[in-house]
Amino acid sequence: MAIDKLGSAQSLIAALRTEVSQRKERAQGGPDARVAQSPGQSSTRDVGVLRKQLAEIARQVDVRDAEAVRKARPKMVRAVLLWEFGPGLREHPEWQPMLESITGALEAQGAEGEAGFLRLIESLKH
Repeated sequence: MAIDKLGSAQSLIAALRTEVSQRKERAQGGPDARVAQSPGQSSTRDVGVLRKQLAEIARQVDVRDAEAVRKARPKMVRAVLLWEFGPGLREHPEWQPMLESITGALEAQGAEGEAGFLRLIESLKH
């Protein structure tokens, strides 16, 4: 099966955008809710920069080591969130719970999600 190397990353970004949007809506306009992107902001981001960051993380992961794979997931989620929404997101009071929630949701996808994550790691290594 052919793997769209960028497609997996784009799917991850879309999932992260959804999670951030839902958390922002729950916060309902608090002072830190301004972290969300303005319309069209993501289209001006350099995907190559994100790909390079994710590739650096992926190169350090031995996909045969389940613990290494588990530790890579929050690093990759963190990289995507900071690329998409900027470093100011770390100042948001929900930063850590959001990071843990997204990582947990990805881990809960079962064997199919794990296989997809492993394919993403492998594709980023090349």
